[in-house]
Amino acid sequence: MLFSLNMPKLTLLFLLLFCSQTWAHCTLNMVFKLGGKFPLMRSAPDNSGIFQDLYSQAAQRIGCDLIITRLPKARLHEALRKGTHDFYPGASFSQERAQYLSYIENGIETKELGVSSLGIKKITNLSQLKVYSNLIWLMESNSSKITLSNSLGIYPQEIQYMNIDILVNFIEKRPQFNYFYVADKEVIDNFLSNKSTSRVSDYGLRLHEECCGKSQPMYLGFSRLSIHMEETDNPQYQKDEEISAKNQTSIPAKGSIAQRFASTLQTLQKEGITQSIYQHWYPVTQQPFLNVE
Repeated sequence: MLFSLNMPKLTLLFLLLFCSQTWAHCTLNMVFKLGGKFPLMRSAPDNSGIFQDLYSQAAQRIGCDLIITRLPKARLHEALRKGTHDFYPGASFSQERAQYLSYIENGIETKELGVSSLGIKKITNLSQLKVYSNLIWLMESNSSKITLSNSLGIYPQEIQYMNIDILVNFIEKRPQFNYFYVADKEVIDNFLSNKSTSRVSDYGLRLHEECCGKSQPMYLGFSRLSIHMEETDNPQYQKDEEISAKNQTSIPAKGSIAQRFASTLQTLQKEGITQSIYQHWYPVTQQPFLNVE
């Protein structure tokens, strides 16, 4: 842009400030736990996986750079609560977290399944776990599931970085207890992809495919105090229904970076790019788990 030397100083200053804001480059800071959740993301310091590829492309489309920070789970949620980091790439909903996170669909479909020791019979509802007096619900530290386990009166044992291998290790070393764990289907399939058999019973495990809900959108959690977030009332909010990821009181305001990011993720899904990234890290040809009783 060319400026006239005769332009009043105040007007020139205003234009320079305006242009500096226009040309300022946006940075989105995604925060994730130190432990891995492959194929979504590997353990720190390796950030490779579905999340990095998907969110890097979405950020680039709106003129932003993506920075990935790895922190212990308690610290990362504190960072999101304060707004010093922008978003968590795959967030489970809870009423507590909804106070500081806005839930945005990231274009991926996922499903949670129960995985347990063989002493637990097939369940279709988590309340059925209450009949087991020697049951321990294994979950990651600061998991959103702890409120649910407490409401059901089930003893939770928090593990810093929980996965299927750790579950198998608990079962083998302490067989006097029954163990239960809720995992995303991608995590279970990844565990079996490196094994000689895909029958979960060969590892002392039983799957509970219908206990924890149907396939549903995966959400990212965007900090409501992020500098990139502006909120407006959600016109689709149903006050007679419980607040959930699909029924939030507010949504990102039109034109905000958070809203543009959300819109771009929807575009990537419609263009088939999200599925292409997903299949690169999680091939559809991979043999699914077999739940043999």
